[in-house]
Amino acid sequence: MRIEDLVLRVVVFASGAVVMVVEVTGGRAITALYGSSAVVWGGVIGVVLAALSLGYWIGGRLSDRFDPRKVVSLMSISGGLYVALLPTVTALVSSSFRLELLDERVGSVVSGLVVTGVPSMLLGAVVPATVKHLGQGRSELGSISGNVYALSTLGSIAGTFGTTFFLLERLEVNSIFFLSGLVLSAIAALGSIRYPGVVKGGAFAILVVLLVSTPQLLVCTSAYLGEVKYVGDSTYSRIVVVDRAETRLLYINGLLHSGMVIGDPDSLPFQYTRLFVLGPLILNRSGGLSTLFIGGGGFSGPKFFSSHYQDMRIVAVEIDPKVVDVARTFFHLTEFSDKIEIVVMDGRRYLMLTEEKFDVVVLDAYSKNYIPFHLATSEFFDLLRSRMKEGGVVVSNVIASLSGPASAILWAYVRTLKEHFPHVLIVPVSSGDPFDVQNVIVVASDAPLPSTWELVERAGRDAVASSLGISGPLSRAFVPSHDLSQFPLLTDGYSPIENLLNPVTMSRFGERYVTGLGSPSLCA
Repeated sequence: MRIEDLVLRVVVFASGAVVMVVEVTGGRAITALYGSSAVVWGGVIGVVLAALSLGYWIGGRLSDRFDPRKVVSLMSISGGLYVALLPTVTALVSSSFRLELLDERVGSVVSGLVVTGVPSMLLGAVVPATVKHLGQGRSELGSISGNVYALSTLGSIAGTFGTTFFLLERLEVNSIFFLSGLVLSAIAALGSIRYPGVVKGGAFAILVVLLVSTPQLLVCTSAYLGEVKYVGDSTYSRIVVVDRAETRLLYINGLLHSGMVIGDPDSLPFQYTRLFVLGPLILNRSGGLSTLFIGGGGFSGPKFFSSHYQDMRIVAVEIDPKVVDVARTFFHLTEFSDKIEIVVMDGRRYLMLTEEKFDVVVLDAYSKNYIPFHLATSEFFDLLRSRMKEGGVVVSNVIASLSGPASAILWAYVRTLKEHFPHVLIVPVSSGDPFDVQNVIVVASDAPLPSTWELVERAGRDAVASSLGISGPLSRAFVPSHDLSQFPLLTDGYSPIENLLNPVTMSRFGERYVTGLGSPSLCA
């Protein structure tokens, strides 16, 4: 095999790998804006497939008219450079257009065209041009084309596993794009040695990209108000820690997830987290209780419980190990390590594996601003019920409204929950318009719950609850009495979660439930 043909195959492999690096990493960035629902991922995958198809067509047409080896060089170099510039490109787009205001279906496709569509089209053209070059004057065209497509697919497999198992755990999104794009461009430029013009042009373009992508010239800027203390990516999320005024805030995928008063690590600056104490308050005791938190974030609830309920057993389950590391470094979680058992695992899987039973379970796991669907189905609540003691209390945080389109997810959640915990109490955190999206605390048990007035009175007498100022939300608590049969029962097999969540996850013009999502940039 000639060296030239060997390098050409390396370019094909690398191009296939970068296509999947872009799809996985770019998809992760897009889901940070629109949520990780099946609708959004469907939009991302559909754009990549459509762009590859277009690239195959363009590559075939160009290689019939021009030197196919030169087509491979130009397409792979330009595709690699575009990938390396993606942070800057997305920052420019986001500064010009408010893509976050689009419907999630349209938005995922439009953002996908910018992030994944262009490079997938350019790199898709590499394959047919390579087949054309290697097949010239040879009769075994079927074997050649099969080998080239197989090599490209092997590259895509390597890109998929490498990105998900290695790169996302060690590098931030911008660095992944920058490095993978430059490596591909460099390989393609070296493989174009017989075309001095292409080599010179490619080298010049790489130099320009290096200059434009330096921190001083990069268009990418932070969208967070305050002093950014940390920016990083994990397999699941982009994580940002910001100090604003006297509060340290944790953003996951662009949404505020947790916070603490600086210098007071077990503080609860957000009202909804103070209502987590409804568990021990309803049980009217704290001694000897065991509490499970599903969803960690900054671990504000577990830290507060460990400080104020001295003899309580506390288990906190968080799926993202990087979130746990950030909480230890920036939210003083290490200081509470002897009081909180931290488990890095999906919450549902933990319940499947443990045989322990709990008195209180706090459900506060979120992907962007909605509950992962597998933590809101009848099968999940059935499993949860089997891991709770008789008379145990579930405290759930649901982001929704009490009325209007954005309330559908709340009432579907409540209907499903009541199948296994017949006694339910709704505690709206805000006293505002019922059409406004807010944190709604849903309390459930297999035993009768105290009345609203009894809870208010008990909170006034309780040493912990009385210090939190929760009498306002408690006075608004009510038992749902309207017909819930009009809302779907959520199951593992049938959970139209995207349709229910759509009014919550989207920002729209002229609607009350604008949630203020960030710009669709790959920047912090």
